[in-house]
Amino acid sequence: MRDYIYYTLALFIAFPFIVTFLVYWITKLSKKHTWKAVHNAVQWSAIFFILGTGVLLQLLFDRNFFGWIILLFLISLTGILIQQYRTQQDIELSKAIKIVWRSAFLLFASVYLILSVIYIILEILT
Repeated sequence: MRDYIYYTLALFIAFPFIVTFLVYWITKLSKKHTWKAVHNAVQWSAIFFILGTGVLLQLLFDRNFFGWIILLFLISLTGILIQQYRTQQDIELSKAIKIVWRSAFLLFASVYLILSVIYIILEILT
């Protein structure tokens, strides 16, 4: 039983678009609201894009980049909190985390696509 869970997680990390479409589809069927389904899909699949990008970076460069990814999140969160403090005088941590998380989805989905193409080309050429 544990093996099925491991294989399913590995599949979702290797192909995070599957998670995005599954979560979107399930949310769309249950709530009938398109934007809620999109937001839900982005929130749940972002972690798989981050893990998939980390794995691809590790395969391409033989180094672990997860520490740098965490550092990127902390710097982004700090920047958004500073910007909130300067403009609003009120810091909303939950809003800042939501902004960082949604931006991470866009960034890591793009990087995942680029790294996937690079990895496939390198594997074909070698």
